[in-house]
Amino acid sequence: MDSKQEHKIPVEQILYGDIVYWVTIGAAIICMIGPLLSMVSADNNILNPHYLFAAIFAGSDPETIWNEVGNGFPGGHFWYKYPTSGDGFTQFGLVLGCSVALWALLAAAVAYLRKRILLYTFLALWVATMVALSTVGLMEAH
Repeated sequence: MDSKQEHKIPVEQILYGDIVYWVTIGAAIICMIGPLLSMVSADNNILNPHYLFAAIFAGSDPETIWNEVGNGFPGGHFWYKYPTSGDGFTQFGLVLGCSVALWALLAAAVAYLRKRILLYTFLALWVATMVALSTVGLMEAH
């Protein structure tokens, strides 16, 4: 093979990479803004950060912190109910960052389907489904 010969990267892979890149950057920005919202509006949180940090530094266990600083543990996906709270907004950023492969796989599946590469379309949708089920808490690793 000639060293000057170029290898073309398939559009599906470029699309996947671009989506992972930009969604990850967006999630990181959200995760930087969320704690600022928490500190600016401390009372608009599941756990008031002033009392939260005091309880953590006092050595309280998680169950005690949730019960004393908040109204008990609201569940793993409390950002559904409290998207405008600082900690709910931050949790949304974390969920978005952890689910980045889902969005990229869906786009790649569409690109593969347009090229009629059905095996890769099916595999992309299969993995995207597993990521989606994990993201909403219906499938867990043990």
